[in-house]
Amino acid sequence: MAADALHHRPAGPEDEEIVFMLMREFYTEEHLVFDELLTLRAVRELIAQPALGLIILLESAGTVAGYFTLTFGFSLEFHGRFALLDELYLIPSARGRGWGKHCLTLAADTARARDVATLRLEVNHANARARSVYLKAGFQDNQRDIFTQWLR
Repeated sequence: MAADALHHRPAGPEDEEIVFMLMREFYTEEHLVFDELLTLRAVRELIAQPALGLIILLESAGTVAGYFTLTFGFSLEFHGRFALLDELYLIPSARGRGWGKHCLTLAADTARARDVATLRLEVNHANARARSVYLKAGFQDNQRDIFTQWLR
């Protein structure tokens, strides 16, 4: 991929296939469970209901370079609405250009524009490179573990 500028746009219904493909790559790389039916349902729901959040496609020179997903929640600890940078994925050829850091700024700006004062994210303990990028960008490691209980 040439050293071109990174552009972004919200994903729409016409982008389901490319988002799905990028998610499959990301989940494989991160060793996450990828359930095609549930994933497709979630992508469609998020695209159809912008109040829940949005999927941003990242492009350079007319080629898709990755995506990130920003979702919205509510927390008393954070005094109201917060944004979760739920997923951030750059294809391998798009890495090492500072675009991950750019995406963090873009996510923060997007959250602020929606009157959200707190941005959170999750990172795998083993992903040292991502952890380093997030810490340099001003995120704090709250020294908490996330626990999950699947309800369906």
